[in-house]
This record gives sequence, C-alpha cells and structure tokens, in this order.
Amino acid sequence: MEQKSGMTAPSRLAVELSGALMVTLILTACTPGPADTPLPGPTATRTIGLTTTKPPYAGAPAVRDPLPATVVAGDPCTTALTPEQVKQVLDTGVTGKRDPGEWPGPTCLWENPVTARTIRVAYATKRRDGLSAVYPSTSPDEGGVWRELIVAGFPAVATTRDPQWHCTVTLGLADDVSAEVSLIGRTDNRGDWCKDAEKTAELVVRTLKDRAGR
Repeated sequence: MEQKSGMTAPSRLAVELSGALMVTLILTACTPGPADTPLPGPTATRTIGLTTTKPPYAGAPAVRDPLPATVVAGDPCTTALTPEQVKQVLDTGVTGKRDPGEWPGPTCLWENPVTARTIRVAYATKRRDGLSAVYPSTSPDEGGVWRELIVAGFPAVATTRDPQWHCTVTLGLADDVSAEVSLIGRTDNRGDWCKDAEKTAELVVRTLKDRAGR
C-alpha cells in the first residue's frame, strides 16, 4: 500500500506560493528603480537636529516688522549709506568701491585713505538665510565676540575675533533677508569696533527704511 504524505495538496500549494512570493519580494528589493527617479526635496527639518530649514532657525529670532527684500537689491555703494553718513563714520568723504569678492552678495567698501579705516556693507543675497546664518552662537571658549543686538528695532548679531581691528554686525531685515555692516582698521581708545559697527549699522537701517518708504 502506498504511504500517504503528511502534507495535503492544499498545504503543499500554500508552501509553494509562499516560496514564490518570497523570491518575488527579494528580486523586487534588489532591482534598482528607474534612472530618472527624482531625489526627494528638502524636508521640514534639517539633517541634523530638529531645526527647520526655513528661516528663522538655529535659535535666530523672527523679524517682527520686516523690510521687503527689494531693499537689498542693487548696489550697496549707492543704496546703503549716504555720502553724509560715510563722512560721519570715517571723518572724511570718500566714494564707495565694489569688492570683487562679493560674498555673501553685492559688497561695497569705503576706505579712509589716511587712516585706512574701512566700512564694508554686504547684501546677503546669495543665500537667503537671514540672521540664521550667524546662529547658533559660538562657544565662549572660541574667543572673540558674539553678541546679540537690537539695531534700530531689528535683531542683529555682532561678531569678531579681534574687536580692536574689525567687527561685523549682521542685520536681520526680514526672516530671510540680511545685510552685513563691518568696520575694519585699528580702533582707538574709545572702545571696540563692535560698538562703532553697531552705530554704522543703525545708519544703514535708516537708509534702507527710507528706501522702503518707512
């Protein structure tokens, strides 16, 4: 008499189908997708941490009464400071010259030919990070200055490695619009360059607000 198998026909069929399904899944997983499949776009969070990619991020404050992005369009040599304001800062009247480096965007330099003290104003148009570009703050162990400010009603940060030689005040004009105002050269006994850079930044804000009709 023929000995019966311990597995019925329906059971054998289930095992065979299960094995075929596993092979199909393995082949599907190993098969590369279409060559023209687009990469996923940026998500709502940064790759590291939980900071949003849309300014403001990294702890930067929001700008409550922003200026339009058009205020940083054009040549800073003619739109950031008036001739009277330049003279007020440098004690002499000089014409601004474009900086060929132009980072982080259109940049102008005004230099006193006698003292070599220089004003630098840059419109940050190449990356629209606003004030978030200078956050988070640097560690105190790294030295220099990293100081949060309010300049003419706008959030700002003063940064430098050597406050007696140079300082940059980055102005948050909108969440994604900023401008850098720097003073370069040896300061005197009045204090560090960051205090004078802050005053110069106030003049820039005044000019840009006039430009925006504020």
